[in-house]
Amino acid sequence: GLENKLTIEIPAEANKEIRPQETIRALEDRVATVLRGNPTIESFEIMGKAEIQELLEPWLGKDALIDTVPLPGLISVQMKSSEPETLNKLRTSIQSIDETIVIDTHESWLGDLLRLTGTLQFTTFLITLIIGVTTVMAVAGGVRSRMAIYRADVELLHLMGASDEYITKQFQRHTLILALKGGAAGALGAAVIVILIRVFSDDTASGLMPDFTLSFLHVLLLVATPAIGAMIAGLTARLTVLRALSQMP
Repeated sequence: GLENKLTIEIPAEANKEIRPQETIRALEDRVATVLRGNPTIESFEIMGKAEIQELLEPWLGKDALIDTVPLPGLISVQMKSSEPETLNKLRTSIQSIDETIVIDTHESWLGDLLRLTGTLQFTTFLITLIIGVTTVMAVAGGVRSRMAIYRADVELLHLMGASDEYITKQFQRHTLILALKGGAAGALGAAVIVILIRVFSDDTASGLMPDFTLSFLHVLLLVATPAIGAMIAGLTARLTVLRALSQMP
């Protein structure tokens, strides 16, 4: 969501003098004309006074006299690609309007953010792997305990000619039901968290930050997670029961 984004700033001060807001608005219109005619620009938004003031509130406080602070002009731009050659051409076009205009590609902090994101993704992968291994161990231990409780009944069924497949299906069905219930509860909790994140991200009025959206693939993976967990639990139960039955007379 942060890729190919940049911010165009029209400084509130030029040549040690405060620019009138009318001048800034006029420069914004000229920059907007250039952006509309640039095929590499996907979309852009000229931020209003209220949006810029909301960006300043965390730094100056709500009680500060923000109305007395000279505000720059800000334009949030989404590009189709951010190749160096494309950025250089855009910078040349924009600064031909006014050389004081600043184009910020956020490289200084975006690199750190991407490294942090990569670390979080790797950590999430490790956590998922640990959860998977723990699930297998927990299911296997639970099935072995259940078989120990009903060992006499299982041995009797085994001696009476009940097939391993029949006995295995009984334990596997029980494990699948429990896993689906737990997975459904977890999916419901995850859905609530995702909705809350979406609500809070919508309340954050900043044209410089990306929207929090889930693609169809993301939703599909979230919905499929309980089923995947149940399949792992069911397969673990099956293998555990078959191994235990192979050791019985």
